[in-house]
Amino acid sequence: MSYSIIRMQKMKSTAIKGIQFHNQREKESETNPDINKADSHLNYDLINGQKQIDYTEKINQVIEDNVTSGKKIRKDAVRLAEFLITSDKEFFEKISPQEQKRYFETAHEFLAERYGEKNLIYATVHHDEKTPHMHVGFVPVTEDGRLSAKDFFGQKKQLVSLQDDFNDYLKQNDFDLERGISSSRKHLETAKYKALTFQSMEKEAQEKYERTMRHIQEIDDNSKAIANIEAKKVPGLGIFRMKEKDYKSLVNYATNGVAYQLEAEKLQKELDKAKTEIGQLKADMQTGQDKIRQNYKDIRDNLDVAAEKKAMQKLKQHDLVKQHGTLIEKHKGLIDEYGKLSGENKQLKQKVSDLTFQNRSYQNENRDLMSENGKLKEKLEQISKEFSAFKERVSEVLHNQIDRFKTFLRIRDVDPSHIKALDERQDKLVQDSLQKLEKPQREKEMEMEL
Repeated sequence: MSYSIIRMQKMKSTAIKGIQFHNQREKESETNPDINKADSHLNYDLINGQKQIDYTEKINQVIEDNVTSGKKIRKDAVRLAEFLITSDKEFFEKISPQEQKRYFETAHEFLAERYGEKNLIYATVHHDEKTPHMHVGFVPVTEDGRLSAKDFFGQKKQLVSLQDDFNDYLKQNDFDLERGISSSRKHLETAKYKALTFQSMEKEAQEKYERTMRHIQEIDDNSKAIANIEAKKVPGLGIFRMKEKDYKSLVNYATNGVAYQLEAEKLQKELDKAKTEIGQLKADMQTGQDKIRQNYKDIRDNLDVAAEKKAMQKLKQHDLVKQHGTLIEKHKGLIDEYGKLSGENKQLKQKVSDLTFQNRSYQNENRDLMSENGKLKEKLEQISKEFSAFKERVSEVLHNQIDRFKTFLRIRDVDPSHIKALDERQDKLVQDSLQKLEKPQREKEMEMEL
């Protein structure tokens, strides 16, 4: 016999972003290897469809619309209660996909009737893990307009009633399932004991996941805090403090380092453009000189042809007057043509002179740009060295912070396996934080290039 499973987990604001990432598959999971990306397109949300939402914004909107007590909400208040709805793998394998969907729709109807549809912000069904299941987010707002998870789940009998009523509702809708087993019951049958063990293991895995996601969120918050560092104190790094001189230096490198590099790249592009233009001017000057030489050659050739024709006419004709008149006309034509060519020649000479002057100007400008570019490269090298030193200091601070956190976990007698897992991921967490620290610089470089 299969069991109806409904679990509830209370969450504060620090855990909400991690739950959003997991439910909506916004980031690749490092804590759940059972997710099969090839099946993620089968996931859906009974409230929001395929649209992704911002959990924090949606929760704040529900609170703004429905909380009327006027009392200020505490920062550590439970803002979200998430229900996990599922059964065992055998149950889902026996029913069709349409019946699976009806199972989750029935569970959603039960929660909407019990806690109010207006307070449910998502009902996400996952088909890309080993067993189909649904996450339902509930903002615990009471009927008299208070945010109070204690009113709904503060007593054990309320959770017992939740499981009883949920199983009854499923049976009323033709889902023949046994009620989920409570850990307080004794003399369990073998099958029920196995189901209880499964629930306990699943709960432990879920709690481990929540702790990991909260820690990842804290690291992400610390990275943002470093990127928005304030004088004398680095938010998110405990009691660590910086000298004002170091702070100003770091801010100066963060704000001006990329600007210097981009300015140098801009000057280099302008220098390359000037070189291209100088090359084009040289080519134009050569073309002009070739044209002048060709014009002179054409004039000489024309004169030679005219002289040859004149000689032939003298030999062939005895009418000297007629020959003289013809030669005069041709001579006038040659003079006109020569005058036109002389005018063009003067223009070309002037253009060559202008291009020569511009060429000298560009050569002087090129020398100045090369000198300035060398100075900028020296500045960039110095900034790069100092920025590398800054990243080493930040890396050391992050390692120290995580070491203090591990010490704190040991003092609290936290499971050593968790501390070991954190120790194994320490270097990656620090590297991820440093990459996020550099991300605003890369985005600014891309904006400048665009």
